[in-house]
Parts: sequence; C-alpha cells; structure tokens
Amino acid sequence: QMAEKITDQLPEKDGEGGVFRTDMLKRIADLCVSQQNFHLATKKYTQAGMKDKAMDALLKSGDTEKIIFFAGVLRSKEIYVRAANFLQTLNWHSEPEIMKKIIDFYSKARAYQQLAMFYDACSQVEIDEYRDYDKALGALKESKKFLQKAEKPSTDLDKRIQMVETFVHAKSLVRKDNDEFQKMCFQLLDQPKVDAAVQVGDVFALLIEFYYSENNHEQAYQMIEKMRQRRIVLGPYLDQQMVDTIYRHMGISLATDDDAVDEDIANMSGED
Repeated sequence: QMAEKITDQLPEKDGEGGVFRTDMLKRIADLCVSQQNFHLATKKYTQAGMKDKAMDALLKSGDTEKIIFFAGVLRSKEIYVRAANFLQTLNWHSEPEIMKKIIDFYSKARAYQQLAMFYDACSQVEIDEYRDYDKALGALKESKKFLQKAEKPSTDLDKRIQMVETFVHAKSLVRKDNDEFQKMCFQLLDQPKVDAAVQVGDVFALLIEFYYSENNHEQAYQMIEKMRQRRIVLGPYLDQQMVDTIYRHMGISLATDDDAVDEDIANMSGED
C-alpha cells in the first residue's frame, strides 16, 4: 500500500518530472525485490518502462501463470524467449499446455534455433520415457525444419533421423518381413554412435522378443549375452519372466545385473 501511495504522488511520466518518476519507481521496485515481493516489483518496473527488469522479478517469483500472461501482454521477442526458457525448466513433458506455450513463444519470437533444440529434447523424452520412436521421429523432423530456418547445419541430426527411421521401419516389418527386420536391426547395432539416436537396449529387446515368440531360445540367449557384453542393464528393456524362461530352456543359470556390477568393481580393484 505504501508503494502505491508513493506512486500516486509521483509526477506524470510525460511531464517535466518524468525522469524523477522513473527513478523513484525503479527504487521502489528494487526495494520490493530485496524484500522478495516479486509481483509488486514486476508492477513497478513495468510502470517505469523497464520490461527486462520486470521479467527478471517475475521469473524470480516462479509464478508460471503470471509469467505466461506477462509474456503474452508485452509481446516482446526477448521476453517471449525468456518465458519459454523458464517454462523449459518445468515438467513440460507431462503438461501439454506448458509444452504448447514453449513452442508458441519461441515461434512468436522467431527463435528457430531454440525451437529446434526444444523439438530435439521432445524426441529424447519420447524415447527415454515412452519408447515411442514414431513420435520421436516426428519431433526430430520438426527439429530439422527449424534448424534449417535458423540456417544451421543439420548433418548430425540427419544421421540420427536416419537411424530412428531405420528402427521405426524395422519394427513395422516384424511378422511381415522377418529377414529384412533382423537385417536392419543388426545393421543398427553395428553402427557407430547408434546410442545417440536410439536406445541400443530397445534394438536388442525387439530381436530378443521376436526370437522368444518363435521359440528360438538359443538365438534369444545369444542376444541377451551380447547385451551383457555391452554392459546394458536388462531390467529396463526385457521382461524378467521371459529372460528366466530363455535361460531355463538353455539349461544355464542366470547371472543378475548386480553380479555384473560386482564383477566390474572387482576388476577395478584389481587394476589398482
């Protein structure tokens, strides 16, 4: 209330006391920031015409709804970008509305490189959390589109898109063209830096599940052992009951992932 009373007594911004008014509003806003009254600080910085400092104060408040509203009202390229950057620090991948706002703000700011990076991040979430390579591929293609608009090279991205496309196509061929599907998977596993595009464990899992469904336990077992050789933890990719069944058919006792960790520690100790 005191801040508002002082503001009401200040000269008009268009009059002779305009500079004095701006200086006083800034001082009030600075004081509000020091007292962590970020919303009032935002209002006073805005009244002083200091949009960037107003955004600084609002970002410190962490008030998502007001940050979105503020960016929409100001319609400034830099403010749009800063708001989108803030929204990316939130749990955007489980909140579609936040995700839409990030894309909307970057688009309005014509921040094409940031948009490309965001779509890249979206693709990674689709792979890491949902194993949805179709959506991941769509996001990567969007990333490339905006990378081209930003006039940035896309060589590495092109390679990743190609590998994800290969895996998506391989998955579509299961039960339709088994020879080609297996060939494509093995080609992926032999490619350098394939893990920059797809989860190697997902490629192995696709093959192992296929061999298991065909009762080809020996081939499934060999693939599991190759996973172990690459130090890939089985749990996130393979159903434990399926693994147990495969090893039982092979007459082999199953070493746990913990055993592999213990072995690594033992080897490290032996090196010392």
